[in-house]
Amino acid sequence: MREKITAEQYAQMKETDIRDMDPATVPDIRDIHVNPSLPPVERIQKVARQMKGNPFVYRCGGILVKTSFAGTRPLQAVLEECLEHSK
Repeated sequence: MREKITAEQYAQMKETDIRDMDPATVPDIRDIHVNPSLPPVERIQKVARQMKGNPFVYRCGGILVKTSFAGTRPLQAVLEECLEHSK
């Protein structure tokens, strides 16, 4: 079953200020593992869970990273495309 997020939750994740975050609480992108044989929706869900629910913020070593997406495509579509091309 897919968990839905509200527009308000999405906006909160998107507007997260990494200057207010404890780096120890943010997952390291190098530790994110997903089975490429899973369907795209399941891969996205696994990534989101491992990223503690916020796909906009992660850590790479000691550096906090915040991503943003420009354009009109939904985040889910962008992530699905990235996962499909990462095989």
